[in-house]
Amino acid sequence: MARKSEQQLNLIVGLFVLGLGVMFVISIYVIGQGKGAWKEKATIYADFRTVSGLKKGSPVQLEGIEIGVVKERKFVEPDYKCDATTEDRGRYSGTRTDDCDRTMFCAPEGVCAELEPYSSNKDLHPPCSEDAHCNEGEVCITRAFRRRYRRVTWTGSNGVCAAYTTEHKRIRVTLEVYSDALEHIREDSRATVSQNGVLGDQLVAISAGRGAGIQDGGRIQTTPSLIEDIYAVKDRIDGMFVKVEEIIGSVADLASAVADERTVRNVQELIANANEVSRQIAEGKGLVGALLNDETYVEDVGKTLRSIRETASGLDRFVKTANGSLKKIDANVQPIIDDGRRVMADIHKVLEDLKDPNNKSVAAKLLYDEKGEIVKDLEDTLDNLEKVIAAIEKGEGTAGKLIKDPKAYDDLVKLLGNIERNNTLKRLVRYVMEKEEAASSGRPTASQAGGTP
Repeated sequence: MARKSEQQLNLIVGLFVLGLGVMFVISIYVIGQGKGAWKEKATIYADFRTVSGLKKGSPVQLEGIEIGVVKERKFVEPDYKCDATTEDRGRYSGTRTDDCDRTMFCAPEGVCAELEPYSSNKDLHPPCSEDAHCNEGEVCITRAFRRRYRRVTWTGSNGVCAAYTTEHKRIRVTLEVYSDALEHIREDSRATVSQNGVLGDQLVAISAGRGAGIQDGGRIQTTPSLIEDIYAVKDRIDGMFVKVEEIIGSVADLASAVADERTVRNVQELIANANEVSRQIAEGKGLVGALLNDETYVEDVGKTLRSIRETASGLDRFVKTANGSLKKIDANVQPIIDDGRRVMADIHKVLEDLKDPNNKSVAAKLLYDEKGEIVKDLEDTLDNLEKVIAAIEKGEGTAGKLIKDPKAYDDLVKLLGNIERNNTLKRLVRYVMEKEEAASSGRPTASQAGGTP
């Protein structure tokens, strides 16, 4: 009895332990499922200027939804390639590229660059209108440049050269995200370091994009954090203060120049000269005084102006007549010009046809026989003809024997005479000729009409 009770107790303890084990496994699975431990993951990275307390294991959010964690942080000196002809130019759906971060631009050598801070030393920023006017390692700041790269910080004026650097120091943050969330992260998505609630913990916030997708191991561009924006605004304000100081200095220089005794004396002399000129004009002295006070002079000037106006009218009539004559000449000459153009077009077409390698005509071969094949064939034909003539003169061959051998000539004459005296052959030839003529005309032959075969 005691033994049976002990077995029952062991069974109960074993079932209890097994139940605890099953519950532990289920709990681990549920907790891991809630944290995405069993989901397939992908790795992407982003380069930041500063991470502001971001640490390993910090959350990564896509539009507020947690999709992963920070896996690694390290210092890097990246070199971003770009295309200066298409970077930040055109529509996103067209040929536009966006390989540089918003605070950078694409330098002429094809790498992303940042402008050096503006200096009040004007010798460091000579005037320019295009990049060719600047030294190597500099770019011309124009209105087009400012419109194209709106987020590039520049506190100076337009139309000057500015130095830039292609060496960047960044903190590369490796992000481990869920693979199913990777399809919502695009080339135009941006990552930034932001604050996670009121506790002050940092996280990486990613915006959803609409461009091409980012593959596993790809880079996502970044936007400045709030602190970086504050520092950028501070730099702009500092630049404004520099300009204000320059303006105040210019005003102070102007005030000093106005307060100078020599300047005051020059102004007084200028006013005295103006008063003297006004007095002479009022008294009718000088050209201006005569024009305003002498009626005779005014009348002469009026006659001169009327003569000029009449001359201009006559010239205008002459120009109108000349234009009419030119129009008539143009109307008569234009058909001749058109005919000439058509003739030249026909000649051009004929020449193009002769130049065509598929044209096998004799004229084309004679005019455009670049390999000299026609000339070679003619030379070979003449050589063969000379050989035939030489053989005939020697009495070789049939033609040579006919010309040089009297016996062959006599035999040929006899043969032709026998053929001529052969009546059967004559009738046969006549019958064939009549048959061909009847077939062509549709009439019966003379032998058929007479009943003879």
